[in-house]
Amino acid sequence: MKEKLSPQYNDAVRQIKAAILQSQAKALASANQEQLALYYGIGRYISQNSRTGFWGKDAIETISRQLSTEMPGLRGFSPRNLRNMRMFYEQWKMFDTNLADASAKIETSEN
Repeated sequence: MKEKLSPQYNDAVRQIKAAILQSQAKALASANQEQLALYYGIGRYISQNSRTGFWGKDAIETISRQLSTEMPGLRGFSPRNLRNMRMFYEQWKMFDTNLADASAKIETSEN
C-alpha cells in the first residue's frame, strides 16, 4: 500500500529520485567510456604488434589463454573478442581524438 505523502515530501522524493537516476546514468556513461577506451587501447596494442609481423600467427590465442589462466573469471577476452578489439581500433583510428590519450594507459603500464 502506497503511503499518501504531503506535497512537500512528494517533492523531496521526486528530487532525490531524480538525483539518484542522474548519478546512475553518469556512472554508467563513465564506465562505458572507460571500457571503450580499454578496448581501443588493447586493439591498438594488438594491431601494432600483430600486423607488423612481430607476433606469430597464434599470438592472440596464446594471449587470450594466458589472460584466462592468470585472471580466472575474467570474461570478454576470448581470441575472437581480442580480434574484434583490434578491428575496432583499426576502423576508428582515423577519428582518434580523446581515445588516444585514454588508450595510452596500456603502453605506460609496461614502461
